[in-house]
Amino acid sequence: MKTKQLEVFLLKSIKYDYEQVHTEPKLGEGSDYVLLGSGTVTIKMLTEDEVVKNQVDALKAIKQAFQAKCQIEIESIDEKIQSLLAIGHDGVE
Repeated sequence: MKTKQLEVFLLKSIKYDYEQVHTEPKLGEGSDYVLLGSGTVTIKMLTEDEVVKNQVDALKAIKQAFQAKCQIEIESIDEKIQSLLAIGHDGVE
C-alpha cells in the first residue's frame, strides 16, 4: 500500500472559535486564524482502481443532479408553452 506524507498546520479561527487542519498556514495580515501547531501526517493512498471508481461515482452523481435540474427547467418551459397555447385557444370562438 502506498503512503504519502504531508506537512499540516492546526489553525484556530479567532473569529468563530473552531480549529481546522490545513496543508498550508492561512496566516497573514488581517487573518482570522492563529497557528496552534504543525506536524506530519501519513496518508494511506487508495489503489488506482478505487480512485477511478470514486471519480466515476462522483461524476455520475453530478450528471444525475444536472439532469434533474434540466428536467425541472424543461417542464417549466413546457408549462409556459401550454399556457400560451391555451390563451390562444380561449380567445377563438
